[in-house]
Amino acid sequence: MGFSTSIALSRKLPSIIAALCVVASVSIAVVGYLDFRQNVFQDARKNFRILTESRGNSLVSWFENIGQNVASYANDPTVVAALGSFGSSYDLMIDSAGLRDAYITNNPNPPGERAQFDQAPESVPYHFQHGRFHPYFRDIAKTAGYYDFFLFNRRGDLMYSVEKEGDYATNFADGPYADSGLGSAFTAARDGEQGQVYFADFAGYEPDGGDAAAFLATPVFDQSNQLLGVVAVQVPTGQIDEIFNNPLGMGDTGRIYAVGPDLRTRNAPRFDAAVGRLSDVSDATQVNALFNGGDTFQGLTTGISGDDMLSKGALIDVFGQTWAIIGEITSAEIETPVIAARNKMILVTVFVVGVSAFLGWLTARSVVRPLARLGEAMGRVSEKDYDVDLSDQKRGDEIGSLFNSLDNFRQKLRASDLAEEERQALQVKQAEVVNRLSIALTKLADGDLQHRIETPFDGDYDQLRQDYNRTVLNLNKTIGSVVIRSGAIRQRSDGMSRASDDLSRRTENQAATLEETAAALDQMTASVKSAADGARQVKEVVGSARDDADKSEPVVKDAVRAMTEIEGSSQEISQIIGVIDDIAFQTNLLALNAGVEAARAGEAGRGFAVVASEVRALAQRSSDAAKQIKSLISESSGQVERGVTLVGQAGEVLTKIASHINHISDLVAEIASGAEEQSIGLGEINIGVTQLDKVTQQNAAMVEEATASNHALNGDAAQLEELVTHFRLDETAIGGSAVQDNIMQFVPQPAQQTPDLPSYHDARPAVAKVSGGGGGREDIWQDF
Repeated sequence: MGFSTSIALSRKLPSIIAALCVVASVSIAVVGYLDFRQNVFQDARKNFRILTESRGNSLVSWFENIGQNVASYANDPTVVAALGSFGSSYDLMIDSAGLRDAYITNNPNPPGERAQFDQAPESVPYHFQHGRFHPYFRDIAKTAGYYDFFLFNRRGDLMYSVEKEGDYATNFADGPYADSGLGSAFTAARDGEQGQVYFADFAGYEPDGGDAAAFLATPVFDQSNQLLGVVAVQVPTGQIDEIFNNPLGMGDTGRIYAVGPDLRTRNAPRFDAAVGRLSDVSDATQVNALFNGGDTFQGLTTGISGDDMLSKGALIDVFGQTWAIIGEITSAEIETPVIAARNKMILVTVFVVGVSAFLGWLTARSVVRPLARLGEAMGRVSEKDYDVDLSDQKRGDEIGSLFNSLDNFRQKLRASDLAEEERQALQVKQAEVVNRLSIALTKLADGDLQHRIETPFDGDYDQLRQDYNRTVLNLNKTIGSVVIRSGAIRQRSDGMSRASDDLSRRTENQAATLEETAAALDQMTASVKSAADGARQVKEVVGSARDDADKSEPVVKDAVRAMTEIEGSSQEISQIIGVIDDIAFQTNLLALNAGVEAARAGEAGRGFAVVASEVRALAQRSSDAAKQIKSLISESSGQVERGVTLVGQAGEVLTKIASHINHISDLVAEIASGAEEQSIGLGEINIGVTQLDKVTQQNAAMVEEATASNHALNGDAAQLEELVTHFRLDETAIGGSAVQDNIMQFVPQPAQQTPDLPSYHDARPAVAKVSGGGGGREDIWQDF
């Protein structure tokens, strides 16, 4: 087993396919060869069975026809007349020697053509009768194919024969040929019954030179049923040979021969000059088997010529005698198509083996090379090289399914890597955003309104930067406005305090300086009115600042919500990583199942077991990577949570700032209310200047109350300035140098001792100086 697994699949698979093809081809060839050989032998056996039986039946029919013809001669008037005529004329001859001399010795025709001599020249009755009947009997012998035609009288004298051989004019009852076949036929017919034909089987016949001869004879009776004689014919052996030696259906070496009860042949078989008619075949196994009741089919045996033959026999009855008809054909001829088929099968087998080996190599190549490409592609995919050729996924077989699975796995790995890269990039961006935003919020919490986040954030995070910068800008404007208004309030309240003090000191001289006081009151009225207007404006600005602070709170909430959404996105990424981990687990499980199925498949599934093992390893590595990614996401979630906390703290700071602004708004409202009251009071003073004397005491009290209120307002303004000193403002965001110049107008000046007014004329410039309020404005922010 270890050796088989150590062999490369590119060599093992073609070898297995070629071996299977060889085994299959050889098995089919061997089975086909054996079946074909068996069928050929069965066909030969069937053919020779049919052939021998048909030839035997033909021989029997032929003998029956001859027998019928011979039997018909007994009733032939010509034959009857010839027996009568030849009998009376033969008896008139002195001896038979004269007839032999006349038709044999003195026959002008050579032996074999003596039948052409019709009548001897001597004037004897016999010659006359011979000339009369000879042409008729010669035609019968020629037409029927007999070797000879015989007429015997009751004594056994051969009175007539067509061929005039040596047996002519001899007696077959006690003569030299009485024991011959013709003599036996004559004796049987003479002693037989009317209408019966008697057969003398083939034997050597001396008048024919010892050649085989067979005879048929039948008695002839007259009308009174007296025996006239016997008519006999010599069976033509040539026609028997034609029946048996007809080559139709016997191939090149087939032969059929008949064997009589004496175990001698009755015809001359084909292609064997050594075996002729009446040859002794008693040593032939198939002949003895037939006559001893054995199987008519002897299979492969030794023929009568000594060759290996396929023998098939049949028994026939010839006039009461059993003949064996035996057909033989050489095994070489039978096996000729078998050998040819065997050679073809060998060639076909070799060709099929070659083609199978080539197809096996192609098949193995079509399997091994895609598998090699699959292994290479899997290796490259495992190394995160996703630009690999997976064109084999278009195949419709299992390899195509594997490539499709690898392509899906590659897409998932690529998506996972992209997600990881995006996550890492997002994490870097988040860290950078959180870091820079944390620094900015820290500075904002420290009151530094000059700090800006200048470098844009990536993507949607830039909105946080813009919101932050806009918030700082709004805070700069708001706090700057508060600073300006608070300085103005302090300056005006300080001026009002000094004015009240001056008023209190000059109250004693009020009557004297009524005119100047009226003028001063006009100016003061305008100044107070202006202060009231400024207080209202401060109130509106503070209200606007409060609105901006209220508006900044949703911005902070949106920032917190954005950070919360980032945290939610991190959780969703963690869930996706969990899904990837589940996919890796399922892939590992599927790879394990594939390994089990491959193990069940045995040798055929070993290659797939290796693939399943590799897929399982990849799934394990994917699971480990997913766990690492999940850990990193968890750390990122912690950082995002800290960012949310910082943003929340920034929101709390902004809420406190909004609270202070609300307090400032209340204070400014009180200042505006006081300024309005002062404006009303000055108006009444201006109206009631004519009654100044009457209400001087009331004015003094009112001045004292106003002085106390101004001192209180001055203290509140100082506290407001202390609050705004915490912030470092960006001058460009609140108007630059022009605003600075405006602010310098409200720089508090140290209190100066006003000298006693010497006279009415000296007080006017002092009042103008107080009401002008424009001296020493360069150092308004010196306390900051």
